[in-house]
Amino acid sequence: MNLNNKYQQAQVQGQSQANLQAQQILLQQLQQGSQLQPTGSLAAGQFNQQSDSYGDSLSQGLYQNNYQRAQPPQLQQQFFPQFQQNQQQNLASGLQLQQPYQQPQPQLQQGQLPLQYPPLQQQLPRQPPHIQQQFFNQQAAAVQAQQQQAQQQAQQQQVPAQKLNSTNVENPNTVYWQHQQQLCQLSRNANIPHYYARQYASNSRKNKNPYNEIKSVSLIDATKTIIAALEEQEKAKKANSATATTPTTTSALLHNKKLAQDLDEDHIQEEQRMRQKTQGKQLWCQLDLCGQGLLNMSPKLFQYDFLESLYLNNNRLTVIPPVISKLRSLRTLDLSHNRISEVPAELGLCYNLRYLYLFDNNIKTLPLEFGNLIELLFLGVEGNPMDIKLANLLSEKGTKELISYLRDSTTLGKPKPRDWLLLEDDGEVIDPITNQAAYTNETHEPDTFTMVSYNTLCQHYATPKMYKFTPSWALEWEYRRNTLQAEILGFGSDILCMQEVETKTFSEFWVPLLAEQGYKGVFFSKTRSKTMSEIDSKKVDGCATFYRTNKFTLIQKQNFEYNSVCMGSDKYKKTKDLFNRFMNKDNIALITFLQHTSTGEKIAVANTHLHWDPAYNDVKALQVGILLEEMQGILKKYHHTNSIEEVKNASLIVCGDFNSQIGSAVHQLFSTGAVSKHEDLEGRDYGKFTDEGFRHPFKMKSAYDSIGELPFTNFTPGFTDAIDYIWYTTPTLQVKGLLGKVDEEYTSHLIGIPSAHFPSDHIPLVTKFQIKKGSAKKPDFKPDFKSGPSRKT
Repeated sequence: MNLNNKYQQAQVQGQSQANLQAQQILLQQLQQGSQLQPTGSLAAGQFNQQSDSYGDSLSQGLYQNNYQRAQPPQLQQQFFPQFQQNQQQNLASGLQLQQPYQQPQPQLQQGQLPLQYPPLQQQLPRQPPHIQQQFFNQQAAAVQAQQQQAQQQAQQQQVPAQKLNSTNVENPNTVYWQHQQQLCQLSRNANIPHYYARQYASNSRKNKNPYNEIKSVSLIDATKTIIAALEEQEKAKKANSATATTPTTTSALLHNKKLAQDLDEDHIQEEQRMRQKTQGKQLWCQLDLCGQGLLNMSPKLFQYDFLESLYLNNNRLTVIPPVISKLRSLRTLDLSHNRISEVPAELGLCYNLRYLYLFDNNIKTLPLEFGNLIELLFLGVEGNPMDIKLANLLSEKGTKELISYLRDSTTLGKPKPRDWLLLEDDGEVIDPITNQAAYTNETHEPDTFTMVSYNTLCQHYATPKMYKFTPSWALEWEYRRNTLQAEILGFGSDILCMQEVETKTFSEFWVPLLAEQGYKGVFFSKTRSKTMSEIDSKKVDGCATFYRTNKFTLIQKQNFEYNSVCMGSDKYKKTKDLFNRFMNKDNIALITFLQHTSTGEKIAVANTHLHWDPAYNDVKALQVGILLEEMQGILKKYHHTNSIEEVKNASLIVCGDFNSQIGSAVHQLFSTGAVSKHEDLEGRDYGKFTDEGFRHPFKMKSAYDSIGELPFTNFTPGFTDAIDYIWYTTPTLQVKGLLGKVDEEYTSHLIGIPSAHFPSDHIPLVTKFQIKKGSAKKPDFKPDFKSGPSRKT
């Protein structure tokens, strides 16, 4: 195609030469695969939500008239009768003002382009009626000739039209399929180059018009209106069919856990966060390349990971490359009116998509990976030879049910087992192996032991609303419970530390199951259980610690309620931040004092679960500060000493879900022994902890520090990072082995866990420790304080 001829035909009066050159450069780059430039002047089709300078430069000629033609009156009347009514009123008033100065517009046939009349100053002055009639007859003939010429030119520049078919469904009269047909017809009429950008520019000008011109209704606007109407109907149905109210304990059980409504609020703020990530440098996030005759897409296009809307409709595309999965920020994607026969499975990873238009292609089926499109509100497939089963499901139940069906049909292969990593004495990894026996008690090494730390995901949090990306059958507690059982027993570890364990599940499932395997366990639930009835309190989650009885003996246990410790001690200043931010969090820690049978070494194991919200990183830092502060006093009693040196050389392991990333105040406090003037604490007042900084005497290190931590321990669509740790004291313990990262090939097809093979949204940490020579002491300790509820200092 001759690009210069194409754009000479498309050039309109008033369009600047600079914009024309930008159009040519962008199209050449896309077709030739050259480097796209996201900065500098905007090319045609890139439009900025914060500026309409491009729209102001558009002509008042051919393309502006095409905006009006692109929205047939009957479709606007069907979707938006209020727009049609206002438009008729405005037209009526406008005709009274303009009729003496305008020639009548002839009726346009399908495919005809509206005529460009000369400016008013070039029109003939008013003449007697018979002269006016003669003039109009001549004008009508000129109109017809000009229309024929314009139509020929338009046919030369437009993409050859496809034969438009209708997808076969058993019941085409359902409300969902009526929407498919209506929106498809609206899409078919949006067939001019850069349709979306031009419409946006036109409407931007109309926003500034003092005469309140009627804005044209886009395909996206129509879709949003339809979805809003369906949601209102659904709400009305639920309100009418509502039965007994949900028990008030439900909200209490979910306290301090990120709920589905929290996630919905996050989506409202996603665009602001996206712009904050680019620090204001990225001023546009939408790209319109429709109607350009594109045969393929340059790979450089997919470096624009900031794109939120991408319009590629009315081209000649036959293949969508898998690299489209990089565009994770996409909300709207229009691939209609191309020649696509198959959509890639990788498109399912663009889980932020709300609107996906595939009208008038050659698509026969949809990949099961589309089950990951958890935010999809509308999927347009009319005009494709779709599989009748999928088409009927979409026709009868709509987009969300179709996506749920695909998600529940997902059959991913099993992931490869996680490698076991052997470590030298200096912490260097020797070689990954797959022999699990090297880390279990089967090795019979007298000075070693293994331990697991695992947030198992309480069943009350594992809801379809919370984990929309997980197949419904994989969320069922019976399925997850069996998977957890096989996973945990498979480790064969000597110490098991679990978080988010339901009180009832601990006593009725884990205790009898693990007792058969030679374990005993202790448990402590979150503070809120004290305010509930006996039945409801059994549904509250907490921390559970099990130990293998042939390896360890339980000497003592201690429970921590962070807020109770603060209120019960004068050394913690009662500030506004303490009351307003800290006291309403009911996180806990469970401490067990174990004696290693073979060596006699006494080891304190703290199992904790900190608050989840990143807006409260200061609270997490205070929780850890309190834990390590209190541990000093407990260890002094434990060793019958006031010597800080003996406390520093005691064996201590602190593990759990810390909800804190590398670089946080929590991580810094553990790894360096102190934290002060950290951004997590900026502007907060917690007495000496913020005035003087947090400090502790222990020399601690993360077990996974030798490999730089795992790529992630928590994997969800909105957040993926390492937030679980096993911290240990280096003078007495050293790491000899670790369970490595999860199979990357497997997770590349997911947007989060739980999944069919991962029963929790966290993965377990498994470590093999060796007790250093000379650190073990004879088992001569006798405890002098009673076990029981949280000690108040």
